[in-house]
Amino acid sequence: MTHVVIINGPAGVGKTTISANLARMLPGTINISGDAIRWFAPVDVGQYLGHGSTYRAGASLTSAYLGMGAPRIIFEYVFDAAEKVSRFCQWLPPETPVHLFTIWAPVETIVEREAARDGREPLGDLTIKTYRAVERNLRSLGCTVQNITSPEAAASEICVKIAESEGKPAARLVRS
Repeated sequence: MTHVVIINGPAGVGKTTISANLARMLPGTINISGDAIRWFAPVDVGQYLGHGSTYRAGASLTSAYLGMGAPRIIFEYVFDAAEKVSRFCQWLPPETPVHLFTIWAPVETIVEREAARDGREPLGDLTIKTYRAVERNLRSLGCTVQNITSPEAAASEICVKIAESEGKPAARLVRS
């Protein structure tokens, strides 16, 4: 059955790494980064396309891949409130199953990881800002998955939860 997996969480929590691991574990998965979509747009895109254009563009791309027959789409981005998840989902085909996972770790861990990233501009205050915003709404943001041991462990936990929700034994999922 085709479905969408949203990988959510504050900046620096490991969404991109977990999504890449998850896509490798689940053959045929399309992995879309909300950050990559945002990079296409100018800084002032909201002025021209309205608030939430990355969510709409992400959902439109997700819908296109679903229409082509992709079995599963991962969309990873920061959804700091349930309304933003709804905004994304309203642009998907009706009745599309959506699994929402919010990746979580202690703020100190996220700040440390963010500072150690190579090849990326530091996020600075955005790290704490998105952490606090997600934290305020954590209960309404799907299933929380801790990313404190390794991204591979978090991706494996998500695989198991997806399989359980679809009534499939986890052993049927391919692992690398």
